[in-house]
Amino acid sequence: MQSRESNKALSLASGAALAAAFALSVPVVERLIAAILQWCKFAGYSDAGYITLSLKTGFLFTGLLAATFGSALWFNRLAKRRAAPRAKGLSYLAMWVAAVVLVTYWLLGMSGLNVWRA
Repeated sequence: MQSRESNKALSLASGAALAAAFALSVPVVERLIAAILQWCKFAGYSDAGYITLSLKTGFLFTGLLAATFGSALWFNRLAKRRAAPRAKGLSYLAMWVAAVVLVTYWLLGMSGLNVWRA
């Protein structure tokens, strides 16, 4: 049986992964809101309003999200082996948030509301 302190440290690490995933969601939410506002503002015009996303920043952002997802997955596996339900739940949620943010970013990038910057 693992010690209580190691389970607490694992829960803190899983919480940090969840906090990182939520922090990385902030720019995506901001760009999503900007896209919705531009679409509403220019609805009915021949040339709708666009937002811009950077491809280089997108790759960096994808790397950060992949690192967050990977660490959350690792914490989840450790939590399963150590029977730490709190850490298991936090890391599982962190994996979901990171995956949803990543998919949302690239779907927004592929939408007609975006114009890519180099």
